[in-house]
Amino acid sequence: MNPAAWHGQRPSQMPMPVRVSHFPQVPQSTSAVTHYRVVRPAAYPVRTAAPAHASPPTRLWRMLRVGAAAVQVMEEPSMQSKRLPWVVQQPGDVVLTSGRTHGDWVELLFAHLRKGWAPLSSFVPHGLGGYHGDGLYDGANRAIRQHQSEMQHIHLEPNLPEPALRAPSKSFHLQKEAWQAYVWLPELASPGPLPLLVAFHGSRPMDWDFLSFAERWQKDASAYQIAVLVPESVGPTWDYLLTCQRRDMDFIEYAINQTRCQVSIDDQQIAIMGMSDGASLAMSMALRNPGIFRTALVQATGFFHDTAPDTLKPRVYMEYGTEDKLFGPDTVARPTRDRLRDLGCPVEFAMIDGAGHMVQEEFFGAALDFWLGGPVANTEKFKK
Repeated sequence: MNPAAWHGQRPSQMPMPVRVSHFPQVPQSTSAVTHYRVVRPAAYPVRTAAPAHASPPTRLWRMLRVGAAAVQVMEEPSMQSKRLPWVVQQPGDVVLTSGRTHGDWVELLFAHLRKGWAPLSSFVPHGLGGYHGDGLYDGANRAIRQHQSEMQHIHLEPNLPEPALRAPSKSFHLQKEAWQAYVWLPELASPGPLPLLVAFHGSRPMDWDFLSFAERWQKDASAYQIAVLVPESVGPTWDYLLTCQRRDMDFIEYAINQTRCQVSIDDQQIAIMGMSDGASLAMSMALRNPGIFRTALVQATGFFHDTAPDTLKPRVYMEYGTEDKLFGPDTVARPTRDRLRDLGCPVEFAMIDGAGHMVQEEFFGAALDFWLGGPVANTEKFKK
């Protein structure tokens, strides 16, 4: 489900920035594409000096917008270097810069702080994040935090039909352009609104059978008397993780609201579940939208972003395998658990003896029991 080839290096953990109330007011370019060089702050390393014929220097913005053409992001600042698989920024996308340049190239940041390079001439300034070297305290972290917050936000539509008009008895399929999702319902539903589980896959081969993957939740819908929404990413994993954009997220938001339009859902009982890349996305979304996702059920979480302080914190069921070579117990699993607890999240943490990175079938029952069984805080289990 989650091939190691798509994970690469172990994700880093984002530092927690200081919260401030405003961004500097800076003008935006009106031209389609702006060509400029960069004044590099001393804090950023320089690979090579700019050519002697460089044009008059201009500051590098922390956030740029893609111009008129799509941009393929490369591993190194050269068209001859290796392309980052599936990392293509589309016209209009807002991207984050690290502050490093190399000749005519700029280094970009992505959701898990992976980096790549693209021609600087492909972008126009985007003023909301300020620019590197402006002296604004913790400006880079705040620009990252602002962008992540926008990419992860979910809006629940408030005006829905009366519950009596929203009670289909059969599961159904959702389709919108290239995106799809399955919604599983209990065969014999109990009266009243249903809890909703939103379940995310991890990174996957492009030729996989999505229906076969999604069907495993059909039996859980009846056994636990819940509705289960299983969306699919268009690429090999969620675009938030690949490009730090939200086309997949837009569909997820659409699918949640379509489910709420067609089924009587208890909005106070919506949980989010994910495995591997899906767990990183689910955990980040729950922290960004704790008023919607009250519970996060995650297996093999590589990283998460906490985009803003909030008095609400989701309950978390978190599971790893003791033999996970990607996210080891001491390198990722326990530090991730501790970071969530430091944020104020109640966490039930389970280590599965002998298990690797792939999800074990027992995870689903344990996670659903945790979600529907009431509050559990800061416990730890070691399972065989």
